[in-house]
Amino acid sequence: MKWVSEKIGQPLQAKKVDVGERLDGSTVQFAFDGVSEDGKTGVLVSTSLTTKSGSTRKLHVDASILLEANFEQRIMAFISEETKQNFINKVDGLLPLSRIELFICDDLPDGMWRKIKDFQAKAKSEVGDKGKSSKVGGPRK
Repeated sequence: MKWVSEKIGQPLQAKKVDVGERLDGSTVQFAFDGVSEDGKTGVLVSTSLTTKSGSTRKLHVDASILLEANFEQRIMAFISEETKQNFINKVDGLLPLSRIELFICDDLPDGMWRKIKDFQAKAKSEVGDKGKSSKVGGPRK
């Protein structure tokens, strides 16, 4: 989050934000990776390096929620250009992606890359992912 904070010039903190209403009228909240102090900017970060369909679906849902929240500025930050491009190829036109700024965190410090690699390896083992590679998908048909 520090990288995005520096990029946009304002501090961001993880925060739950109201995003909608259930059928019974109760409020639904979502935990965003970063929200500005004034509540006008919301950020979701993807540390995924995969272009598998499950990951793309998760990003699609994240973008949908980000669009539902009452933010003036919406940001999705990716650590992989390939993941970002696959997301755009599959979701553009289904959601108004022009309302979301898409960033690539490509200049993270080495220590951060090591931490990302460690928790990705742990997560893959927890879900039994064999790590098969996949290719970037083309535009949705």
